[in-house]
Amino acid sequence: MNTLFITNRTNKPMRAIISDNYTGNSLLTYELKPGSNEIVVKSLDDGIYYISLSDHNNDVIYKEKIVKN
Repeated sequence: MNTLFITNRTNKPMRAIISDNYTGNSLLTYELKPGSNEIVVKSLDDGIYYISLSDHNNDVIYKEKIVKN
């Protein structure tokens, strides 16, 4: 997996933050425009990460574990 595909179904920008599973440190941050978005994650080592999506008020509305291998 080198690319994540995310659809922002709102009419406002959102933010995606990918963080390390062990430290919780943010590794990648992306602005998600309304509609389809691609997030390139090939720079990340294989492992377990979390992706969280925040709305325009910086409220986390979704969080999921992802595995890159």
